[in-house]
Amino acid sequence: MLKKPSRIHSASLSYAPRSLKLVWNRILLLSLMPVFLVITQLAQAQELPFGRGLMWQVSKEGVEPSIIYGTFHSSERRVVDSSASAHRKLLTAKSLVIEVEDDDAIQQRLFETMVYDDGRRLDQLVSPETFEKIKVLGYEYGFLARQMNVLRPWAAGVMFSFPPSEASRISLGIRTLDQSLQDLARKQEIEIIALETIQEQLLALQGEGEEEQILLLTSLPETIQEVEDDFEDLVGDYLSQNVAGLYARKRQSLAVLPPEKADAYIHRLVTSRNYSMVERMRGMLNKGNVFVAVDALHLPGHEGILSLLQAQGYRIEPVK
Repeated sequence: MLKKPSRIHSASLSYAPRSLKLVWNRILLLSLMPVFLVITQLAQAQELPFGRGLMWQVSKEGVEPSIIYGTFHSSERRVVDSSASAHRKLLTAKSLVIEVEDDDAIQQRLFETMVYDDGRRLDQLVSPETFEKIKVLGYEYGFLARQMNVLRPWAAGVMFSFPPSEASRISLGIRTLDQSLQDLARKQEIEIIALETIQEQLLALQGEGEEEQILLLTSLPETIQEVEDDFEDLVGDYLSQNVAGLYARKRQSLAVLPPEKADAYIHRLVTSRNYSMVERMRGMLNKGNVFVAVDALHLPGHEGILSLLQAQGYRIEPVK
């Protein structure tokens, strides 16, 4: 049970544990949505580097090979079951390298950031039409209008990036693919190393202001069925290891943003983080035999993690 933050409005606390789990499990995936449009345009001109495949061996002369595995932040049974080979590889690794470690302190920090504590409310920022859509969608997840109203725009967007079926599984305590890897590492006493802090991820997601976040809320799906269908398409692409397809499915996610804002969003949420993560994981890779698990959307492209490592002399090979 989360400890009640004294300065948070009480209306938010009645659903804090559930909403926190939902946002935590989807925050990374939504933060990468803006890159879809640009990567899709690139793929139309030439084949997307590392656009297909989830598990890759990374090696360098004189160093034991490591594994980089692209994940999907979901508890959907087919997604978790598809990671069986990744679990076997992890068992022989010296350490598990992840984006952010999942623990109670981080989740508490996330909750405190996702809700307003200064009297502002979402219905004061978005149009009546957009807030009506937020209310209708929120009801499908079991949330009342007053509960949705305390969310910051980015948190509301994250909330609706997954369907109620995923929300139900998470509320029952079913673990996501990423969490299952961390659970296995802890059980086997394998060292867990985080590439980022939650503060870094939240700064990237929140951006420099709320204007773009509010604008993105205007493009929310009209119905829950649309959310379910879109999510099923993403799961299908992930299961077929079609990372380029994951981008293509969401190529319209930035249609409401001006091009210059979309470019800045992409740099902040994807490209900059790719460079940072590669810089931080190099020392670990040079020691050999580590298992790196990051969202699959970090892998492809000319400035994706795999291309950046390849440019630094690492040999990148698919694991069959």
